[in-house]
Amino acid sequence: MDTDQQAVPEFDLSRRQKARIVLESLARMFVGLAFVIVMMRLVPVDPHLNLWIPIAMGIVMLLAFAWYFRLQLRRIHLAQFPRIQATEALLLLVAMFLAFFTVTYYGMSLAEPASFSETLDQFSAFYFAVTVLDTVGFGDITPVTIPARSVAMVQMGFDIAFIAVAVRIVTGTANQALRNRSEQANGG
Repeated sequence: MDTDQQAVPEFDLSRRQKARIVLESLARMFVGLAFVIVMMRLVPVDPHLNLWIPIAMGIVMLLAFAWYFRLQLRRIHLAQFPRIQATEALLLLVAMFLAFFTVTYYGMSLAEPASFSETLDQFSAFYFAVTVLDTVGFGDITPVTIPARSVAMVQMGFDIAFIAVAVRIVTGTANQALRNRSEQANGG
């Protein structure tokens, strides 16, 4: 390993090394976000398709989310800077989480325009998913039909679980990786 790649405490890094680490992290996050956006745009939400296609795509998205979550936990555990990796992971996990509900709301709006107080395009569906996640609920877009309200309620329930569980697991993994390194450095 060269000197730049060796595990060193964050406070031992030069300003240039810290800037490089932050820029690399931002680049990885932007690439990950771009991937999520592209994948979200590729999901077929045409209301004229058979119902099983959007449902199958939703299942694929959920499986991809679970796979990515496990992958990120491993990456955090092995990362040179676990807290930075944990931050990346949480941001990308939130993006994937929101993408799933964005596609769901958008598909519902296309299939039944009266599902919401206005017909949703992809941006409006994303906006609505974010307001539900943040529990802001401005009231400009509201679910009107029972299926739309049901999906919004499901998202609310998952939001609570996501925040409580995912954040705890990811930060716990980062803290454990730091403790393990500290024990190894101290000969333990």
